[in-house]
Amino acid sequence: MKRVLLIYLENLDNEPLGLMYIGTVLKKQGYSVKIIGLPNPCSKKYILKETSDFSPLFIGISITTPQADYAQTIARIIKENFPKSIIVAGGPHPTILPFETLREGNIDLCVLGEGELTILELADVLARPGDLRNVRGIAYLKDGHLVFTEQREFIKDLDSLPFVDRELLPKSVIYGRAGYPLGNPCMLLITGRGCLFRCSFCQPTVKRMFGEKMRRRSVENVLAEISQLKERYGIKGLWINDDTFCVDRNWVKKFCSSLIERRIDVMWYANGRFNFFDEEILTLMRNSGCCGLVMTPEVGSQRVRNEILNKDVTDEAIISAYQICKKVGIPFQANIMFASPTETGDELNASFSLIKKIQPHFMNLSYTTALPGTHLYDRYLSKIKDSIYYQSFSDFDIGRFKKLECDIDDKLIQRIHHYFQKYYDNTSFRNRARHFLRYPYFRKIILKRWSTLIFNKHPNFLHLGYDIISII
Repeated sequence: MKRVLLIYLENLDNEPLGLMYIGTVLKKQGYSVKIIGLPNPCSKKYILKETSDFSPLFIGISITTPQADYAQTIARIIKENFPKSIIVAGGPHPTILPFETLREGNIDLCVLGEGELTILELADVLARPGDLRNVRGIAYLKDGHLVFTEQREFIKDLDSLPFVDRELLPKSVIYGRAGYPLGNPCMLLITGRGCLFRCSFCQPTVKRMFGEKMRRRSVENVLAEISQLKERYGIKGLWINDDTFCVDRNWVKKFCSSLIERRIDVMWYANGRFNFFDEEILTLMRNSGCCGLVMTPEVGSQRVRNEILNKDVTDEAIISAYQICKKVGIPFQANIMFASPTETGDELNASFSLIKKIQPHFMNLSYTTALPGTHLYDRYLSKIKDSIYYQSFSDFDIGRFKKLECDIDDKLIQRIHHYFQKYYDNTSFRNRARHFLRYPYFRKIILKRWSTLIFNKHPNFLHLGYDIISII
């Protein structure tokens, strides 16, 4: 049987949806597919054993820019020991920087952008073998020169894609994930691809990956997958992993109303957008099972937010959205970035003031990072080349301290970062206890979560213990 080995460059304690879609379409076409996780660092012996035992037709690796150096290390280990192996890279980094991905000679081919249809054509050509020029949407080196094949159109009908095959993952991953504050088992899902907004730290990369327009699965298609997951795995939690879930009000209303009408009991979490919400839509979302929203002010300074980061969101819209969430009873997470270009000490203090004012249930903290392919990267390219904070691809990790054209003292930035992490991070015992004691609706969500951690086929007492300790 033709085999394909897919490598996820992290622990398999989460669902790598992109690789799982690739694996699912290949499996549907008769390929034997295996997904393995390779946390950094990883045992060379393990990598070689998996490659040798599975004997794949080709090996696929999904790569983001912070993982690019590690991906080359993994590819090099495989190539040195299995010189005839074919290694294919996909994801944001190969799409934006194909030459940089291929030039070291460890990786043979890049899949550009959306990969499901491309990987099927590519797999068939590699199995025959055939002419790579007939495969749309790839790049490779020939005589040292970068070759692009014909560009592939984006998939117009996302309903045409099969539901993700969860059996590609070990049962410990399927049943072990309990993303706080969701119920368990908890799984990931996408309802659409693309983003209509113009944030400078991720555009136009997202548009190169998924197109100028946002494409949406039908509500019926999404509900069918959720029903299948409930029947097969008894899921209680659902993380909707769209870049921006809340953009089409009519779609969201139909989705929520359908969950209620069909009595589909699932706790779900999604990414929001400040200027989308009002009390009516949030109440409907809450009644359908929404137990959390991620909303991203990014910074407290309206000038930095709009002039540098292109968020196009006012302070008033941010505060209003959070106030409505609290009134309706939906917990929310705020994403905050530190050390944006031209940010001043007073503007950093504005982030501090904004967070104290809105009091988010959780926070995700990062440092403003100019990733290759984004407007922010292009705007500050000369500064990046001279920066001590950008010495390798791994330095593009948003969790690593860095700053660009920002004169704020490093220790002050890190001190405020540490404060937010201590008091608002979703792993913070103090933060969990504070919200459990302060908000009745939050207690209701957590108590429902606890029941799912105990009363199912695969009880997850580890997460239950962690939750209870945090409250005590």
